[in-house]
This record gives sequence, C-alpha cells and structure tokens, in this order.
Amino acid sequence: MAGPLWRAAAFVQRHRTGLLVGSCACLFGAQISYHLFPDPVVRWLYQYWPQGQPAPLFPQLQSLFQEVLQDVGVPSSHCYKPFTTFTFQPVSAGFPRLPAGAVVGIPASFLGGSVINTDHPVVIHGQKVDWRSPAGTRLRDSLTLSHDAQKFALAREVVYLESGAAALQALPAPACLAGTWALSVGAKHALGLYGGPMNLRAAFNLVAAVAGFVAYAFSTDSLTHALEGWLDRRTASLSAAYAQGGVEFYEKILSGNLALRSLLGKYGEKLYTPSGNIVPRHWFRIKHLPYTTRRDSVLQVWRVALNPGHS
Repeated sequence: MAGPLWRAAAFVQRHRTGLLVGSCACLFGAQISYHLFPDPVVRWLYQYWPQGQPAPLFPQLQSLFQEVLQDVGVPSSHCYKPFTTFTFQPVSAGFPRLPAGAVVGIPASFLGGSVINTDHPVVIHGQKVDWRSPAGTRLRDSLTLSHDAQKFALAREVVYLESGAAALQALPAPACLAGTWALSVGAKHALGLYGGPMNLRAAFNLVAAVAGFVAYAFSTDSLTHALEGWLDRRTASLSAAYAQGGVEFYEKILSGNLALRSLLGKYGEKLYTPSGNIVPRHWFRIKHLPYTTRRDSVLQVWRVALNPGHS
C-alpha cells in the first residue's frame, strides 16, 4: 500500500504547479459554465409546462420585460431570451454581451388570477393548501404583485446580468484553492515538515484543507451578501416607483413565508423564522441576506427618493 501512495505523492510533488493551475481552471469553469451555456439548460429546468406543453411567453410578460430593459438602459445589441417559468421569483443566467446571450425566466404568477387558480389543489412539502384558510388567503395574496413590484423583480435580474457579477462569483473557489496551496507549501517549508514523516504532512494538509474551506465559505458568503445588497440598491435607485415596488416585493416574500410557516406547522417552523426569513441550513453559514435586511435597504432608498433634501 505504501508503494502506490508514495508514487502518488511523488507525482503530485513533480507536477504540483500544473495540477494546481488545472484544478483552479476546472473549478472556475464548472461554476461559470452555467452562465456560458444558459439555453437550453436553464429553460429546461424552470420552464412552465401547463397541461403538458411548454407555455409560450405571454404578450403581457413580453411587454413588461421590454419595459424593464428600457428603464435599465440595456443596449439593443445585448441578447436576452425571456421565457415563462413556474417559479414565484424570476430566474436568470448568462452574459448578454456574449453570442449565447442571457435567459430570464419570468414567473407565470405575474399574470395574476389567470394562473393562480384556487379551484385546483396545490400541495407544498406534502401539505395541501387550503386557500380558504387565513394562511391560504395570505399565501394567495403574497403571490399577487403590483406592476412596480414585478418590474423591480425583473430589473434586479437584468442589473445582475448586465454587471457580469456571475464571473466575480466564480472567483472565490479557485482563489481559495490557490491561496490554501501556497500557504500550505510555505508553512511546511518553514516548519521543515518535508523532511519529516508523511503522516505528519498528511495531518497538516488536512488542517490546511479545513482552513481553506472555511476561508472559501466566508469569502463566498461575504461576496454574495455584498452583491445582493448592491443589486437591491442599484435597482431601487432607478426611480421612486422601482424602490416602492422593491419594498412591496420583499414584503410579499416575507408574507408568503409566514403563510407557509403557518400552513406547514412544525415543519414550517424549521424552514421559516417568525419574521418570515429563511432559517439557515448551516449553523456557521448564512448564504444570503435576510429578506428583512433587503427590504429595509430598499425602504431606505425609497425614503431618500421621496425626500432627497433629507438624505
């Protein structure tokens, strides 16, 4: 057993630079590929299929999306491919400046009552929704957004795609891998571990890998928080109407989560907090900003837009 292990260690030692570069490139490529080839992957994952057929992009949604593109100031040369999605929030991926373009999934629920049919049974996490109950009524109301709220939700995705933030989000993984490798090699040289037992180096590598993962988790979550906050403020700053729509959008999300918390009982309490935020799945990570924080940030922009002299 020692023979193959030693040969593997020797191979890594001889080609460690090439392996590091290749690993970093693969990590970056794996995370960015979703945006380089968004169609048909994203469309296949999120396409709305009523009655067994993919729903076309309804004229109302097409008009709404074109209005948002004009408000954001997107150049006509940028390629966008909108489609109808079954989700309650828009989804997006891609780079509009590249030939493959970007795709934006517009929720079918933006059509309002024509899609949200309370006569048909709806099951969420194994629980049938009683639309006549107070929680069911609240959930139904949370899915109905005003025109300004819909525009904010779509504009946020467009601003994200136009900023090219997807490439920035793919950087922490290869950067942390390269940093962990460089610091690990330097520390082992400084401590003289290369002349010691392999078991000691293996234990040190394990500790370095754990430290590298912690650094990756912290940098990724911090970057996501900063981007989400910037996207909300940038979108809300388009106009007072957008800011007002953003406040409504996050209020409706919080209201819908509270309705689900009530409808799902004990399971709902594990998913959503009493304020309507999502309970973090990891005790040491908060991957996204709380919805209450995002709402308050947009609310502040709205207040400044209404009273510019008091900013």
